[in-house]
Amino acid sequence: MTAPAPEGFEELQYGWERAYQEQGESPLWQEDPIPVIPQTIDVLTERAVRTVVDLGCGDGRNLAALTDAGFNAMGVDIAPTGLSHARGVIRQRSFLLRADATNVPLIDDSVDAVTCFDVFGQIQDPTHLIAEARRIVAPGGLFVTNAFTLKDETYGEGEEIAPNTFAYKDTLFRYYEEDEMRALFSAWTIHEIRRVSWDDPPHGDFRPYPHTHDNWVVYATPGE
Repeated sequence: MTAPAPEGFEELQYGWERAYQEQGESPLWQEDPIPVIPQTIDVLTERAVRTVVDLGCGDGRNLAALTDAGFNAMGVDIAPTGLSHARGVIRQRSFLLRADATNVPLIDDSVDAVTCFDVFGQIQDPTHLIAEARRIVAPGGLFVTNAFTLKDETYGEGEEIAPNTFAYKDTLFRYYEEDEMRALFSAWTIHEIRRVSWDDPPHGDFRPYPHTHDNWVVYATPGE
């Protein structure tokens, strides 16, 4: 069973705009994409994917890697300052759209794949995001996402507002057990769920020290 979504903390989902603003012209994250991107690109290529929507693209570092790999990609994010940084990173090689990842103005079954990196733990109720991904991805299409495990080095920072859920610098961080992830994707075909760790450098004043992220990475297609 999945833990209940925290109530009354919806505003924390939108704290990222402030984080980007406070960082100024400097990137909030490192320039390189997260380490799961190369395998994701390999999987998308093997499946002959051509169109990709990256939900929660932030400053565009992962979106740029998808574009460099030859996919027709579009980035979606709710933070206008993040999208402003992304505009410089992608250099007009893909589209950007300001929208909530749980309510994207795209028609049903419109893209080959949906990606969503380092976002799953930042929303109050991931079921809405998963439902939106299922709506816009074509039958047989792929959804790739990651979520923080309870072994993530940032676990416990901030104020605990619900089980395994923390308010940290006006943003939301939620962490998941494997059985929670499998339950959330019970209506999907899970091709792979694996645990991946990587080291991250400091993120300006937001998280000003090196840290290790521990993630569940899910590859899934919509069920029948």
